[in-house]
Amino acid sequence: MKKKIVSIALVVCLALVAIAGASLAYFTDIDDATNVFTSGKVDITLNEVFDEENAQLIPGVDIQKDVTISLSEDSVESYVWYTYAIPAVLDDANDQAFNNIIHVNHAGRNWLGYQNNEKYWADGQTTATPEDQCWIIDNVVIEQKEIDGVLYNVYAVLYNGTLDAGEETTIGMTKVYCDTKVDFDNETGKYTINGQDIGFDLNNVKIIVTAYGIQAATFDTVQEAYAAYNAQLADLPAGAVDID
Repeated sequence: MKKKIVSIALVVCLALVAIAGASLAYFTDIDDATNVFTSGKVDITLNEVFDEENAQLIPGVDIQKDVTISLSEDSVESYVWYTYAIPAVLDDANDQAFNNIIHVNHAGRNWLGYQNNEKYWADGQTTATPEDQCWIIDNVVIEQKEIDGVLYNVYAVLYNGTLDAGEETTIGMTKVYCDTKVDFDNETGKYTINGQDIGFDLNNVKIIVTAYGIQAATFDTVQEAYAAYNAQLADLPAGAVDID
């Protein structure tokens, strides 16, 4: 899916009149100058390396879900981020690590808060990921919303640097897995924790990832860009933003 922030092309004609004197007896001249302002655009692609569609959730078994964002060759420099949504019943917004039924992990070596901790580095990595290639992850629910009758917790993950035309981010999200405390009751056909029904069918879990981009010009940080995008979105009428 692509998020496009498009500026409006402007063609401005400026008529500059130079008058040689106050009387018609003097020579006059008119010089027309036309300044053409071209339009820029933001054209992003959400990339996923995914094990398989409808991959089975088996407690403790990782499912690969590598997420990156790339910028097209004709885009302007941009800030990017993505959101991911998890069914709220499977996600404890107050205690991310311990009480979740479904866990979403990010590449620690690319997490701004972990970049200098070598235990999170990839095999063969000898230096920390540069700050402008790291992701800002705070594990705070930015909103709850209902999608297809299911209530979701939504999180935002911001890329700390900018992308130039043709560039791609480092890996953000990297895997999803079901917690080991989950069991299946063959008699009731329900998924349980300590014998209690969790109230959700783990055969139909959707983790929804959405990518966003906005021009980098006029913003010093991705946080500023993110705030401006959301402020703009709040002021626009329904349907004014193109997401495809």
